[in-house]
Parts: sequence; structure tokens; C-alpha cells
Amino acid sequence: MKRIDMHTHTHASDGVLSATELIEYAAKIGLGGLAITDHDTVDSLAEGKEASKKQKDFWFLQGIEFSTEIDNAEVHILGYAIDETDKTLLNLLGRLKESRNSRALKIVNKLIDLGFEINLKQVEKIAGEGIVGRVHIARAMVDSGGVHSVQEAFQHYLKQGQSAYVSRFKLVPNEVISLIHRLGGVSVLAHPGLMNDDSLIQGLIDAGLMGIEAYYPAHTDAQTQRYLRLAHKHQLLVTGGSDFHAPSDAGIRASDIGQCSVQIGPIRQYFDNKIS
Repeated sequence: MKRIDMHTHTHASDGVLSATELIEYAAKIGLGGLAITDHDTVDSLAEGKEASKKQKDFWFLQGIEFSTEIDNAEVHILGYAIDETDKTLLNLLGRLKESRNSRALKIVNKLIDLGFEINLKQVEKIAGEGIVGRVHIARAMVDSGGVHSVQEAFQHYLKQGQSAYVSRFKLVPNEVISLIHRLGGVSVLAHPGLMNDDSLIQGLIDAGLMGIEAYYPAHTDAQTQRYLRLAHKHQLLVTGGSDFHAPSDAGIRASDIGQCSVQIGPIRQYFDNKIS
């Protein structure tokens, strides 16, 4: 039975592979489909569509991952099968990109004050054409010899509460859910176990949330079963994905592509029925 990984990232956000490389990698390990869900950008979707056409019997699902916040909790909402050419969407993504760039400069300046020998140009070079994010700053910190790993950079400097953390413009979950639906898409709550507050989920469902990522590498078995029961109770689409950012030998993220993938048949039928 063919499977699909519904949560992956390219170098357009904080991954390391291009959309073409990612599709080829997915097909090579035997996946029958893939969703690209870059953070707050749709820049890799056109390339992903074209690359998927070169693979036999391969289904590409366009997506995006929005970073939102409510009650001081970070909530990530995945949007699938959206109209990525919509002007309102593109204007919003432009604002988010500007916010990320401004944030990156502030973080780099904080790190310089802390004694790190890095600069914004170095970070931008690592990001390439993608949106500058904390992972690119972390990789610059590693390259400069200031820390031993990306994980160490986040743990001691870049995550919330640490000395170089800087907050940024965040969207509200309910607004993002409404936007996804207006764009003809399907809204799914990403990695709910990372929110550490399941009480927030009911409000998202009341706002029209359509699915939940029950299968995720960091979820415990108990969490997965809890989210499956919740999905059944509220008739939510059940999804799963690796949150892939880079091959395992890159030392950036532990989850390799295909981990926590789901059967492609029910997912494709769901979207086919929605479109028809």
C-alpha cells in the first residue's frame, strides 16, 4: 500500500533540499506521494508540482505551514490544496517574510553582543533563496564554532526564554483557519503534542478545523491514540508526517522522510471528493 508524507520542508523555508530533490528522495524510498508544507511560504510549490510529474504514479499535494499563537502557546496550522496564487495570501506571506528578516537581524545582533562571531550576510548565505529563520542562524553559529550543534544553539540561545530569543509577528489560529478555507483548502492542526495544551484544540475545532496530525515522530503512543479518538469524535481528517527538514546525515533534524507517513488511498479520496 502506497503511503504519503504530509509534512515536509524545502530550502524555501528551513529545509536543505530543493523541491525537486525532495520529490526525488521521496520517490526513491518508495513513497507514493508527498506534501510540501514550508513555513509561511509557497515558493516551492510550483517546482514541486513539476518534479512530481516526472515520477511514475506519484501524487503531489501542495501545502503550507502557518505559525500562529494563542494564549502564549504556539500553534502550527497546515493548509492543504490551497490556491497559492491568491493575492491576499501572497500579501500576507510578504508581511511574514519582512517580519522574519527583521527578527533575524535582531537575533544576530544579540548573538554578537554575546560574543558570537557571525553576521547577517553569513546567515543569508546559508538560507539561500529561502526565508531566513532561526535554523539558519543556528547553522551559522555552528559554522563559526560557537556551538557544537543546531540543537545546542536552540537549547541555550534561540528558543523562547533564552538570551538571544526574539519574538516576531504571529497570526491567530482562527484567522488562519478561515483563510485556508477561503482559499479552497483543508486546515489541519500540526503536531498537537508539541503545544503541551490539548485544551486549545476544541476552540480550533469550533473555528472550523478540518483535520489533525495524529501521527508525528515526537508523539507518544498515548498521544497518538488520544488524537485518533478526538478525530473520530469530531470527524476530523487524520494525517501524519515526518516534519522532514534534511537527510539524517545532515545533523539538523532527527526525523527522516517517510516517518509517520499515512496510507495514500484514504487521503487522496478525501481530497478528490472535496475538489469534486
